[in-house]
Amino acid sequence: MVRQARSEATRRRIIDSAIDLINEIGYPAAGLADIIERADLTKGALYYHFDSKEALATTIIEEGANKVLESFRAAGRSSSPAMENIVHGLFVVTDVLGNDRVAQAAGRLLRTFGGFNPAAKKTYAVLLDEMTMLTTSAIAEGDLRSELDPAEASSAIIGSLLGAELLSSALTDGKDLRGRFGRTWALLLPALISEDSLAYYREFLARQSLRGDARGAERPAETRGDDQPGDSPLDR
Repeated sequence: MVRQARSEATRRRIIDSAIDLINEIGYPAAGLADIIERADLTKGALYYHFDSKEALATTIIEEGANKVLESFRAAGRSSSPAMENIVHGLFVVTDVLGNDRVAQAAGRLLRTFGGFNPAAKKTYAVLLDEMTMLTTSAIAEGDLRSELDPAEASSAIIGSLLGAELLSSALTDGKDLRGRFGRTWALLLPALISEDSLAYYREFLARQSLRGDARGAERPAETRGDDQPGDSPLDR
């Protein structure tokens, strides 16, 4: 048990050192020698746990993707409309991407590898599948436009999040991600939301955008719940 715990601690040091370097200088510039030096370990210790730099990157992608997916799933409520869960859940994701170093490194690695890494491809596929289930429900509930294809709507939503994250990372080191994504959502809403629900979701978006970073990630109390589309609690 002691040996196993020591081995796991060594593995964690390697991963953490790689995460720090990827966030500081990027994956291409972070060589294995740099990771070994940062972890204060031997080459043999690294290769005992990871047979290549890409294998180490894959582990980080998987860890970061799990954090993002778990945060998105946890943000949803079974009693809330699917579209509320989409909007709120993705704002929670922006908080994770803005504050969690593992998720940040995973985001950088996803951009580096794209479809060339199985873990990266799986991450995108899972995001799209889960979003498509929600957009299908949102169409059935009357919040998304009835003529939309759920898969195409999901691609637009996820693509907007990824694009906002890319620009935020490149221009402000991720500091404006929540605000940038909120402005992108404001442009998307008229194309996605049904006419009856548009006024409500504009107000819902405004409340979400004002909630700040991860400290305000909790769902606002004044959600629509069983109200009729367009019947915002702010109108009462």
